[in-house]
Amino acid sequence: MRIDLPAEWIPYIVELRLERSYITDLRPLAALTALRRLVLTRSRINDIAPLAALIRLQALHLSFTAVSDIAPLAAMTELEGCFLTGSLVGDIAPLAGLTRLERLDLGDTRVSDAAPLARLRGLRSLDLSDTRIGDVAPLAGLTALRYLDLANTPVTDLAPLGALTELRWLILRATRADVSTLAHLTHCRFVTEAVLPRRRARDNPTDARSIPARPPGRR
Repeated sequence: MRIDLPAEWIPYIVELRLERSYITDLRPLAALTALRRLVLTRSRINDIAPLAALIRLQALHLSFTAVSDIAPLAAMTELEGCFLTGSLVGDIAPLAGLTRLERLDLGDTRVSDAAPLARLRGLRSLDLSDTRIGDVAPLAGLTALRYLDLANTPVTDLAPLGALTELRWLILRATRADVSTLAHLTHCRFVTEAVLPRRRARDNPTDARSIPARPPGRR
């Protein structure tokens, strides 16, 4: 798939949706430096290097793509929502400096280390379901979190989450986690089994600011 954009449009394009497209070459997008929101969900891309110049992006949707290297995201310091569900991402170190992030979806990826997330204190919604993360200690300081999904992960010790008093939803389906250490979080709902349909709307290009946290039946 080839993208041809009239030159006079380029300075004014702030949102571009190419979900489920056959696009493989993102080089034509490099000039779209005014972009605030880019949706590439379920497209055929694997190389996002051309996006490195899009430093004004606020929402980036790469769910269900073959993307594995997210190094170009390191410069996108205005990102508020980043959606990587079902991608091939394993190394999330490039996200460590994106302190404006409010929503981050990493479900069903190859991520095994949450350490790069420790400084993302603005996060309100974090999906780590179906990942290899077993240690949640790096999340201890994310006190703005309202929604945390740890379903189908090796997590057992939840004690590091004890200070997350804003937490309203903690998803623990298919884990061996002991919730007794979080008994004082009386406003939090612990979901330990599939009581509601699990609809994955994480690939739905919704502005991160509009749904910073959501219950499991509305994903």
